[in-house]
Amino acid sequence: MNNYLVKDVFTPTKPARITFIDRELINDRLVNALQMPGKQIIVYGHSGSAKTTLLLNKLNQLYEAHITSHCMKGMTFNQIILNAFDQLATYYISERTIASQTAVSTDLAATYLAISSKLKSSETTEHTSKEQRILPPQLTPQFLGRLLGAANCCWIIEDFHKVDNSEKPQLAQLMKVFMDMSDEYDALKIVALGAVDTARQVIEYDPEMRNRVAEIHVDLMSEKEIENIVSKGEEALNISFGEDLKSLIARYSNGLASMCHHICFYMCQAAEINETSDKKLELNKTHFETALNHYVADASDSIRSAFDKALKERRKTKHNHVSLALEALCSFGERGSARTSLLTKIRKKVSNYPENSLKGTLQKLTTDEYGAITRFDQTSGLYSFSDPIYRAFALAHFHKNGHSSGNKNQSNIYDKAAFSEFLEKFAREFARRIQE
Repeated sequence: MNNYLVKDVFTPTKPARITFIDRELINDRLVNALQMPGKQIIVYGHSGSAKTTLLLNKLNQLYEAHITSHCMKGMTFNQIILNAFDQLATYYISERTIASQTAVSTDLAATYLAISSKLKSSETTEHTSKEQRILPPQLTPQFLGRLLGAANCCWIIEDFHKVDNSEKPQLAQLMKVFMDMSDEYDALKIVALGAVDTARQVIEYDPEMRNRVAEIHVDLMSEKEIENIVSKGEEALNISFGEDLKSLIARYSNGLASMCHHICFYMCQAAEINETSDKKLELNKTHFETALNHYVADASDSIRSAFDKALKERRKTKHNHVSLALEALCSFGERGSARTSLLTKIRKKVSNYPENSLKGTLQKLTTDEYGAITRFDQTSGLYSFSDPIYRAFALAHFHKNGHSSGNKNQSNIYDKAAFSEFLEKFAREFARRIQE
């Protein structure tokens, strides 16, 4: 039996290897797109839905190498190009690579070194004393494509949705350049990872890419797929969660692989399991409740921040729109509800509540400005809480406050001090509340 550490089996903050689950339909689409010359790829879906895990496991099977550029807000197109160029140093300077099967022409390597030297000598000082490298004229998207193609290297652009809108047309053009170069380098490919609904942005900025980009939506995982993660963890660590606990973990993971990994990791900590056991160890419901408490304690600051943003009063309105929407959403299961069903629920309390108000509120609640408390699944057309803890908290919060109206004159929905006090109590009693 192989010996594994718990931190390598249940990996809530990094891609899974040991507990990787092949998702047949998505897997086939991704593999076909990776193997098709010239096809550029956009993989998108909710945070925590295992996009990166799925992609990296497939890339390791199909590509000799890949580099990853992590996008941040305010990052420019030129900075993304430079980031990729810097990471190619391994393939053009390292002795290890020269001795490997990846052959790079002498001329191309010499040009790389010349540009690299020019970058080092072209730093300028701005008025703010911030150093910024100037993109040399020779470092064009076409030349970057040649460098990547010669190294047989796939380029991952992660979180590309964070790039400013003014820079996105250039990213769309970059994909087109790489596609046109596929005759010379058939493995040359960009894989862009983004949040929900980001695939259409590339198409909107460059309509020519409509049939040249594979848009792969990574759905939330099914409860069966979540249970398979737990089962693989059981096998690797020689432990047993039991069918009932696996079902509970799957239910409260709400389709998010990252949530499943968090719960299982904390359960192992509660049971003092750090590595593969010599004899079969059983985990129980006490370990599960301890794990949930641990998770919510760790997440208490983020919960407070999310609800602060959502419930913040931005302007005077007739109704408590956010409160009405969240309270209605609480009454549905983990999968969530369609907007029409939410409207029906709200109108049982506020008979004349306008549909457009609900539509606007639901859209806002999926944004960072409002804490991203909810998410919208395009495939099913359902709105749901983005984290099962948000739903559990909202259930307890609205039940405690006894909301019965959307009229602000009748109910003060948000007192910050009282809210913080309630959050602390909720963290202590989360396991009991969520079971109820």
